[in-house]
Amino acid sequence: MIRIGKYVFGWAAMSMIAVFAVLSVCSLLAAFDQSRQDCAMPLSSLVLINEGMALMATLVYGIFAHFTIALINRLKNGH
Repeated sequence: MIRIGKYVFGWAAMSMIAVFAVLSVCSLLAAFDQSRQDCAMPLSSLVLINEGMALMATLVYGIFAHFTIALINRLKNGH
């Protein structure tokens, strides 16, 4: 558990924050790389699409991370 002020976060939540931060930076870099003069799609649309994909990937990662941690805790306790 990690305490930041009065808030307490578990490892799964902190790892989701870290994954989203990394994917967010990567999606911004990808949007700038994809934007060209001959491209009809504006940069703001590319950023929104890439950030949406980063958010979706973070959500899927969070689901798997939480289920994995719950399974490990269940196996530790012997239930």
